[in-house]
Amino acid sequence: MTEIEKLLLMKYDQCTNYLKTKYGNVPKDYFVNERCTQNSRGNTRTNEGLYLHHIDEDKAILLSTPEWAIKNPFDYQRADRLVYCNLLEHLVLHIKIFEFPNPNKNIIDDVGVGGIYAFIAPELNDIYSGIKYKRQWKQKITNVVLPLKDDYFKCIKKLVDLNFPYPLLTSFNERFGLWNNEKNQLLYDELKQIGVKK
Repeated sequence: MTEIEKLLLMKYDQCTNYLKTKYGNVPKDYFVNERCTQNSRGNTRTNEGLYLHHIDEDKAILLSTPEWAIKNPFDYQRADRLVYCNLLEHLVLHIKIFEFPNPNKNIIDDVGVGGIYAFIAPELNDIYSGIKYKRQWKQKITNVVLPLKDDYFKCIKKLVDLNFPYPLLTSFNERFGLWNNEKNQLLYDELKQIGVKK
């Protein structure tokens, strides 16, 4: 059983605890102060292919975005409420949020799902279809997950089994003119074979 398969069997808090043990603690709060206008320096590990995930995104959306972050308790920005993850692990965390919605979430927030269909799955689609990034940190993000295509398919199959109602056959970089959906078509055909409809 792969590491991603193990994570897919866990509950959300088990996943975040596992990743904290794997990667260690985040040293600083996400934002410098409660106005949420400036990110803390010294937290990024993109040179290792890792992103930061807000654990409380099971209660509120877009917590890394100042205009959304400021609407929520600053405790959501504390260092102990952050966890490192690679892009595929980030997808798993959002799948877990979708699978196990927090009963105390913001009523108007559709937690977890935007991260999946607007950011993470589209970027993984581009990566597994062969996009080559120029920026070194994006190359590292890619290199970490590139050998895990089979695990990506397991994540998408989990979403299919959970009746995920949002589109998954999209490109992240098409909006920037760096890539397009036609280049992802072979991957989309494979994803359709495991039940993805859109």
